[in-house]
Amino acid sequence: MRVQDEKIKGFNVLELLIVIAIIGVLSAVAYPNFSEWRKDRETRSAVVKIKSLIEGINSQVQRGQYAFVQVDVDEDDGLIVTSKGMKPKTLATLLNNGESGWWVMPNERCKIVDEADEAYWDEDPDPDRNQIIDLDKIEVRQIVLDNVATTWRDDVGAVCFGKNDQWYSGNGELVSSSGDDVIVDSYLFICNRSNTRSQCDIDNVTGEPTTEHDHLYVIEWSRFGNIKLEKWNKRDAEWIEQ
Repeated sequence: MRVQDEKIKGFNVLELLIVIAIIGVLSAVAYPNFSEWRKDRETRSAVVKIKSLIEGINSQVQRGQYAFVQVDVDEDDGLIVTSKGMKPKTLATLLNNGESGWWVMPNERCKIVDEADEAYWDEDPDPDRNQIIDLDKIEVRQIVLDNVATTWRDDVGAVCFGKNDQWYSGNGELVSSSGDDVIVDSYLFICNRSNTRSQCDIDNVTGEPTTEHDHLYVIEWSRFGNIKLEKWNKRDAEWIEQ
């Protein structure tokens, strides 16, 4: 037994230090890649959630549950994205009243409500609206995303869709003015939020980033509610459909 015991060997201190050094080198090389991969996964996950929300509320327009819907994007040290619905009966009342805001202020059809406008949207899941919402209705919901940013700060943008594509409209940061015309933006840029980046830097003319972005996506839609997702490939300086 003693002879057998003498043949059993372990690591000495030098060997242990070499192993620790090797692990340290491998970790130092691998960690940046893993960290960037994790940031991209987090950003993409947030983008997919927003895309799913837009698709979900639009599907209910096509099914007739709502006649007019809104996607509201509120930037407040993160993004709060809310889908809201107007029922056919409510829209019919607005359409039949020639003095309603629908006709008097058509640029305000896609209304960004405040506390005085509780009755405009039939279903609004924003907890500040104090409406009783059926939580089983996943098409009318709100998501809070702390790890991503868009192209504006401390403001709200909204886009609205209806079964009649002429009701396609926007408000706030999701419209652009051109003379007397108001152009509804058909895209939302999303990038990773960090201590050094609080918004996405995008050229309004080219639609390309003006600073280097490692994790930059764009959700695009049509007035009919068709949705497309693209990612910026900085190596080839082009958008790639996902």
